[in-house]
Amino acid sequence: MNLEGITLYALTEYLKQEITGSRIYKIGMPSGRSLYFSLKREYDTLHLIIDVNAAAPSIRLADKAPDNPPEPPAFCMLLRKHLEEGIITQVRQYGLDRVIELEISLLGRNSQIITKQVIVELAGKNSNLVFAENGKILDSIKHVSPVMNSVRVIQPGYDYNPPPPQAGLDILTASAEAIVAAIPDEVTSSLWKPLVKETTGIGKASALQLLCAAKIPLNATYLTPMDRNRLASVIGALQKIVSEERAARSFTAIIAADNQCQTIFPYPAAYVPEGCRSETFPGINEALGYAARLQPAKLPEQDQLRKAVQSEIRKTEKKIGALTQDLALSNDADACRIIADSLMAALYQIQKGAVSCTVSNIYDGTPLQVTLSPVLTPAENAQKYYKKYNKLKRAQEEVAHQLAEATDMKTYLESIEESLHFATTRQETEEIKEELQHAGVLPVPRRKMRPSGKSSPLHIVFSESTEIYIGKNNRQNDEVTFKTGTGNDLWLHVQKIPGSHVLLKTSLPEPEPEALDAAVQLAAWFSKARGGSQIPVDCVPRRFVKKPSGAKPGFVIFTNQKTFYATPDEEYINNLLQNCSAK
Repeated sequence: MNLEGITLYALTEYLKQEITGSRIYKIGMPSGRSLYFSLKREYDTLHLIIDVNAAAPSIRLADKAPDNPPEPPAFCMLLRKHLEEGIITQVRQYGLDRVIELEISLLGRNSQIITKQVIVELAGKNSNLVFAENGKILDSIKHVSPVMNSVRVIQPGYDYNPPPPQAGLDILTASAEAIVAAIPDEVTSSLWKPLVKETTGIGKASALQLLCAAKIPLNATYLTPMDRNRLASVIGALQKIVSEERAARSFTAIIAADNQCQTIFPYPAAYVPEGCRSETFPGINEALGYAARLQPAKLPEQDQLRKAVQSEIRKTEKKIGALTQDLALSNDADACRIIADSLMAALYQIQKGAVSCTVSNIYDGTPLQVTLSPVLTPAENAQKYYKKYNKLKRAQEEVAHQLAEATDMKTYLESIEESLHFATTRQETEEIKEELQHAGVLPVPRRKMRPSGKSSPLHIVFSESTEIYIGKNNRQNDEVTFKTGTGNDLWLHVQKIPGSHVLLKTSLPEPEPEALDAAVQLAAWFSKARGGSQIPVDCVPRRFVKKPSGAKPGFVIFTNQKTFYATPDEEYINNLLQNCSAK
């Protein structure tokens, strides 16, 4: 997501009104690229979330604080030491650049007021958060060494230098006529490029919006006098819209085909790129909150856990391949037994010292060419084949047992991999990590971390008489099935592949058809097959679901199932999940 300077102008004006004078009473750092300030205002509390992730940098206010890791990072501890109990006294933007500064005042020694700065640079891959005092950098989320950038070093002890200002006319304060006059009559490429070059505060996205609103073709390479008049009128309208009171302004988010927010404008969209859609919001914070919800949940350690699980799956697949080959070789056991039996039946025909012989297969009468040891008697040669048969038979049983264990392990690991896809809280991620430690995939830490509580399954109140529960990891699956579920509840699971345990509880004699359809769709959606169609989902009364003794978390067996087929509707699923609550 790319936020332009004019959008940050509107955001800065919003934050000035909302958080100036607020007291910072808590600081958290959910990930290496994001942090939040919990703020106490006169009548309420709220949370300022700052994210400098390259894919979607933003600042927004939220009612709920994100989850924190058990151990805060060093940068978080530094901010807590210096900024907790501080008052946000100013919020300002550097011109129309994508930089917002929070000025925070605290009471120092001898009752002296100390002022410190949190500078947020929302510039795509170069996004950063810098903590400074009197222009001197104390620390930052990302360090930039002199080797990386000799002009702008961002390291403790260096002076803070803002990004070089963009040359051009201020899109909000310069006259519209002057801006249009700066654009050449004819260009070699699209007109949006000189429009961006000659102004500050907008990028390609807004330039295309302005051209489209002025009814200038997006591939045009020159401006007619009429085009110039229309473009000046549109720029003037933009200046008026952005400078209006918040109550009179609307914000537009452009959503790409992958359901990710590309950008947000402080004005109505005149142009929506092909394959995209637009959403309108009454305020900048609502638009940013919507964009944040579209971001796939990505918590610290998830990538590491996913890599560990995938690596273990690959190892297990190699083991399965090797065991399958061993099993094929051990299938020669029956051939050895047949040879031994046939030799015993023909001992009188075999000469001592022979290196081979041909005997009749006592089971089907076919001739058998048998290799013999000349130093052994015919009876000893038969016993040699019996011993080989017994050895291969034992190996066959052991290999078959190991193959079954490896196959079960692969299925189990795939269920954990699927759980990671749906983990949205730190507690859920920690539970998956603990499960991998118990399974021997990850080492068990020497120092036991303090427990952070248990995560809750998804809980949907479908109607006054019906509820649906969904497990998002194996611990939650066991809870849904064996603690929440009772005899006549309906239990659902996608057929033969990893997925969530879904429970349909109702006080009615029979579940509502709509509720059953919803449960079937949810079971298909919360599975490895969620992107498919006509996905088979098994449904069975809970009393027919059992957990074998010693089985791994999330593993069950069941009988008496009915099979339904579902093609999950993503919009319908999202609407259902909006009614979710903690169990």
